[in-house]
Amino acid sequence: MQEFLVQIEKSFDKANVDSIKTALDYAKNFTYQDSLYDYDMAKYMANSLLSLKMDANTVLASILYPAIKNGSSEAILAKIKNADVKKILSATLTLDEVKLSSRLEQESGIKDMFIALAKDVRVIILKLAIEEYKITHISKVNPDDRHSQYILTRDIYAPLSAMLGISHSKNIFEDNIFKYFKPDEYAKLEAETNKFRKDRDQALHKAIAHLDSIIRPQVPNMEIYGRQKQLYSIYKKIKDKNYDLSSIYDILAIRIIVDTVEECYKVLGLVHGIYQPIDHFKDYIASPKENGYQSLHTTVIIDSGDPLEIQIRTHEMHTYNEYGLAAHWAYKEKRSANTEHDNKINYIRSLLDMYKEKSSEELLSALQVDIYQGEIFVQSPKGKVVKLPEGSTPIDFAFAIHSKVGETCVGSIINGKMKPISTPLNNGDIVEIVTNPQAKGPSRDWLTIAKTASAKARINAYFRREMKDENIKRGKSILQAYAKDHNVKLNDLMQEEYLDKLFDRYAISSIDDMYASIGYNGLTAVQVISWLQKEDREKNPVITNVSNYVAPKQQGDVLFSGSSGFATKYAQCCKPIPGDKIVGYVTRGQGITIHRQDCPLIKHYEPERLMVCDWNAKSGDKFIGSIDCITINNPGVLATISKKISDMKYNIVGVAAKILPNDTSNISISIEVSSNNDIEECIARLRGLTSVIDAYRSK
Repeated sequence: MQEFLVQIEKSFDKANVDSIKTALDYAKNFTYQDSLYDYDMAKYMANSLLSLKMDANTVLASILYPAIKNGSSEAILAKIKNADVKKILSATLTLDEVKLSSRLEQESGIKDMFIALAKDVRVIILKLAIEEYKITHISKVNPDDRHSQYILTRDIYAPLSAMLGISHSKNIFEDNIFKYFKPDEYAKLEAETNKFRKDRDQALHKAIAHLDSIIRPQVPNMEIYGRQKQLYSIYKKIKDKNYDLSSIYDILAIRIIVDTVEECYKVLGLVHGIYQPIDHFKDYIASPKENGYQSLHTTVIIDSGDPLEIQIRTHEMHTYNEYGLAAHWAYKEKRSANTEHDNKINYIRSLLDMYKEKSSEELLSALQVDIYQGEIFVQSPKGKVVKLPEGSTPIDFAFAIHSKVGETCVGSIINGKMKPISTPLNNGDIVEIVTNPQAKGPSRDWLTIAKTASAKARINAYFRREMKDENIKRGKSILQAYAKDHNVKLNDLMQEEYLDKLFDRYAISSIDDMYASIGYNGLTAVQVISWLQKEDREKNPVITNVSNYVAPKQQGDVLFSGSSGFATKYAQCCKPIPGDKIVGYVTRGQGITIHRQDCPLIKHYEPERLMVCDWNAKSGDKFIGSIDCITINNPGVLATISKKISDMKYNIVGVAAKILPNDTSNISISIEVSSNNDIEECIARLRGLTSVIDAYRSK
């Protein structure tokens, strides 16, 4: 702990140091009874984010997060005066609500993660730290949730950390996944690797001492140390390339870190003067990997006769290679704009750009495919070398050269022969792109031919830019048609305050962008109208005309103020259940009718007859809640929905279905619940079903 505080004092000014110490004291004073969200979690995440060079506000948010998860989130958030910390925590808590327990739910939730990422990457970095703690302290996770945690780590968090270039988290995720899903292979490889390391350890340390004695006099500020390749990476090489351990040269490697690029090449020359190099040299400085990774890799034969990889890089490269986009905070205050470091961020931005055009399933697939594919090296006739994932095509190559080259591509010449632009490229191919300035631009078929996320993002950017007017018209027509088919008064919903929240939710900037997004299927009409209706319900009514408020008196399931002895019933128009904000309406001769405060009928009632009330429901009481599902007319869709609800242990008491246009249906289901939390949980699960377009609380 003392070492951590020293690091804090080195990293931040006094005001931030004081704030972090206060937050640590606050977190420590919380009672964590056998909880995952304990003081250890606060320390672990703060340490992790400090190593990632994150700003003080993100570190503060990580310390307060466990306390919020254990206590009253609203109460604790209300006490936080730092608006930026509050924003990070609120966004992280929102991400926590994304249900990702199955692949279908992952496809539904991945878009929310990309939106959060596009708005403030610190939220995702904090989320990764949370998930890193869970997977490394899996014994603290509820036993029923552990398998799901590993699935999420494998499908979402490991690929996401790889995409962001955060090797620190990626390696932890991958090794834990490997150990869980393939325990026998993990144990066998761990034993073999430990023996390999023990056999080579003495030779490695001798090589480090030898290199240090010769290089340091000429490069005094260098760092030199040995590192071991993570087990999952070794396993993947063995599996993919049919290698054995002796064929993998970088299981043990030496890493040399210096101040400048010039010193990198100087050290490379010195290394080759000491040890004989073999044909495994890679210059990732002159030609960085697509994700911005930079380093020199050379393999040499050391005195023991064994091959050994040596990696040479600058401190800045090392920080970026280990911490990826998180490293942006380490330098952004110190550097001028448009530096090489900032240019690396473009790779991430090209991937983030995808969430505006692509479906959630495609985004999830992009995480799985682009990150883990092997690399090939191809070149232009002029000798420009380009690294691409295996399976890439001339389209990927064209967009890697320049967006304009890709947009005007009409053909390709591979190794001197005309080939279709869909031809898979091989390592060492010489590729020439045939262009025509008069070309009409990319075809939508290219999206299925291209393999890299960056090429797909640029193709979609072209459609978004060049076909915006067409997409606006198409999107507007789709939205209006949907509203008409569902008897929705669109003009009533298209209010500026509602639209502003919609734009913020989906990271769009104008109503034309909204129409265009619907036009190219980035958004659906269901999403837009459901959101606008939600805002309309939440805005009105605000009850201000209730006077003479006195202490509540108990009356069955509801507490009333100022009155007693009335018979009550629940309004069928809005079907209130515990957890809903409610209001009583005094009817003539029929007692009090309980409505939800957002019931559309309330605005038409006489204000003086509204009564303040709240729930007094006892644990175990059952109420009827209704859910509307907009579904595709697939065979068995009702059975699928019913099974999902049954699996959640809810009792179905009523079903009604209505055929809608475009081969869709509205299925209304009434279930027994204890509170509106049950309804929200059920809605979240139903939205994950393939045949369900949307699900929401019945009006």
